[in-house]
Amino acid sequence: MIYYFQTRALFSIYPPTPQIDFDEPSDADGDAWYRGLNTAGQPIFTVREDYVMTPSTAFHEIGHAYQDLIQRKLGGTDVMTKFWTYRGFPGTWQDALREAYAQPVGMAQWIHLPGESWAESFSVAMVGGGREKTLDYGRTINAPAMKSFFVSLMTLPSP
Repeated sequence: MIYYFQTRALFSIYPPTPQIDFDEPSDADGDAWYRGLNTAGQPIFTVREDYVMTPSTAFHEIGHAYQDLIQRKLGGTDVMTKFWTYRGFPGTWQDALREAYAQPVGMAQWIHLPGESWAESFSVAMVGGGREKTLDYGRTINAPAMKSFFVSLMTLPSP
């Protein structure tokens, strides 16, 4: 919750509280999950029962929620294209998505997924540094500039 409230202090688009679901069993594949927005617009999160939350994981999952929240606010604006262009990644995010699904299921696929790149970028921006775990195409994140980019999305006019 502390990471959520830190994020909400910078990004007013987040609802006052998230929905936290029951923990997943210790043999679950993964550490933490963002499960979408509930009918009230709250992000839904859960973790594996034996996982000790880290800032990078928390901000990663919160970053997934930001993508949904900002996309909902901006409607027809393709926020992923704005992100992809800002990062200077090659091709389009749709190309990367096709590439991801051509990979075997698992980490090989995960590192290519555009939504995971978004969440990793959000995490690095919020932590203030570090290296993303997804494919960065040789474009290392400048954490303060990345945070400014994410904040700037909130100032775009709604359609």
